[in-house]
Amino acid sequence: MWLSRLLLVCALLLPLSSCGFKPMYGESSGVFDAADALESGVEVANIPDREGQFLRNQLIDRLNLKGRPGDAPYILSMSPLVTELTNLGIRKDATSTRAMLQVTSKMTLVERATNKVVLERDVRAVGGYNQLDNQFATLVSKASVSSHMLEELADTVVTEVALHFTRENAK
Repeated sequence: MWLSRLLLVCALLLPLSSCGFKPMYGESSGVFDAADALESGVEVANIPDREGQFLRNQLIDRLNLKGRPGDAPYILSMSPLVTELTNLGIRKDATSTRAMLQVTSKMTLVERATNKVVLERDVRAVGGYNQLDNQFATLVSKASVSSHMLEELADTVVTEVALHFTRENAK
């Protein structure tokens, strides 16, 4: 029984070897490596507000592993973060037991030499938390979800930039 499942999985994975799949960050036998392109120069512009500062720090940590470049050829800017709160799980007494947060922003990657926008995307992250009777516990839960969403947003932005560099190199 398990042998037939193993053979089925192997048969399904076999076509992947010829589909053009290439690792974006790993060893790729001497071809373009997106991690090197990210290292070589993406400057992260300031983002307003406290959440924006947190996001900017997360982006800098992910994009500049060996330190911030002095003359980066690209500038990554983010529009001010927009946070929406939606109450869910409404009780009969009109109080809610669950909340959903959504953070959205627009990322723009600009080539410094030509001042040309080379990448523009809307990015968002969604998270939820319980609204408890204890207000402190609710605030801690909300803060935790908010920081996790900003980390997710940073991961999304880095992936979009890496994909851009990978596609541009393939041309």
